[in-house]
Amino acid sequence: KTGNTTSNPFNVFQERLVIAMIGLPARGKSYISASITRYMRFMGCPAKLFNAGKLRRTEGLTGTDAGFFDPKNTSAAAHRESMAMQCLDDLLEWMPLNGCAVGILDATNTTVERRRKLIDRCREEAKFDAGLRLIFVESVVNDAVLLEQNYRMKLENDDYRGVDAERSAADFRERVRKYESVYETLTDAEAGKDSLLCYIKLVDARQLVAHNIRGYVGQKVVGLLGNVHLSPRTIWIVLGGETVNDNEGVIGGDPGLSAEGEAYLDGACQILTSLVAASETKEGRLLVLTGTARRYIDAVERLHAALDAADVYAVPSDRMTLTLAAANDLCEGLMDSTSAAEWESSFPDEAAARAADRLNYRYPGAGGESYRDLVARCNDFLGILEQSAGDSVVFCDRAVFRSIRGYFLANSIEEIPFLEIQPGILELKRTNHGFKASHYSVDVGLATTKAGPGTKLY
Repeated sequence: KTGNTTSNPFNVFQERLVIAMIGLPARGKSYISASITRYMRFMGCPAKLFNAGKLRRTEGLTGTDAGFFDPKNTSAAAHRESMAMQCLDDLLEWMPLNGCAVGILDATNTTVERRRKLIDRCREEAKFDAGLRLIFVESVVNDAVLLEQNYRMKLENDDYRGVDAERSAADFRERVRKYESVYETLTDAEAGKDSLLCYIKLVDARQLVAHNIRGYVGQKVVGLLGNVHLSPRTIWIVLGGETVNDNEGVIGGDPGLSAEGEAYLDGACQILTSLVAASETKEGRLLVLTGTARRYIDAVERLHAALDAADVYAVPSDRMTLTLAAANDLCEGLMDSTSAAEWESSFPDEAAARAADRLNYRYPGAGGESYRDLVARCNDFLGILEQSAGDSVVFCDRAVFRSIRGYFLANSIEEIPFLEIQPGILELKRTNHGFKASHYSVDVGLATTKAGPGTKLY
């Protein structure tokens, strides 16, 4: 007897975290909150974001001017305090009593008094749930360039939609000044008065201080925030070209590209070159990330040839290619390099088993992987994409494409195996709350049709 068996390590740990953000407006709190939420959902831990600004707007206070945030406006201050505590109550009501879960309170929480209320409320709740803990995450931004970028992105939110840009900027800066007048950063003195206080502090998303963070889930949050930065950038994901194995109906192996696959990738690289050249976030090095199979290396070489021809990132040191086995497609184990006819004769039950549970189904034999295995494997190179300050390009097949897309667009791990992946290029552009997706079709050649048994392409 093996007892309860799981492939998800988050099922092992009975940890329920309340993460309360701290920071002035435009310090990246919403982006950091969204990053934690999508990371946890991607890794298989339930997570939900509770945003005080969103609650304010649902109460009919969209477009409220800076006067509402003036601490001298006692009725508005009381209303803001009430909404923050309401968000926390909603979070605690959502929080399950068993298993792993992370709830994020996205609010300014800029005073010691407010933080004390959050602590007291969570400790009251912890009397009924010994696995519940509160962690504060403070984001401090002193870098003038980064702050200006954050200001510009902040003006895209609903409070300023349809409002003159200059007027919006002036009102928002006045809102910040109102908060600055009462802002109390989290200090060692505050922590010293409470030995149980847990916090993470980020300064310019470059320096990280972690205090009293324990447990599997808390350490995962620290690891994520060590990768996250606040600079704008763009990521392009390119589906691989057709291979000779695609033509023969064979999965796995290390096949070369077909003529149609070569034409498709040439077309994709021409589009990519135009997108990279026109990028508003083009600074630092261009990172090109892919797997180790020869079809991926061929794709990267075609991109570099297209960039050379267009004189884009012309200095060799301005481009970096990173090949990682972690970016290879799902390993089919004993079914590697087999055809549909061979699946039916040698593995008659595998297609039905995979179709019945796409997330947890693991290909038979040594090295055979499931989507859950793939998500864990992708964790490291997704951290590299998070860390990269410049733009990035990824060449991959469908399973890895699904994982990257699911991670950056906040899909849960259960949704990832079913994401529809169209041929072409997916552009992910950083916004105030996460990433915005755009798709570019490639009208020449053919993309890979590689798919495991029981899979419908689109």
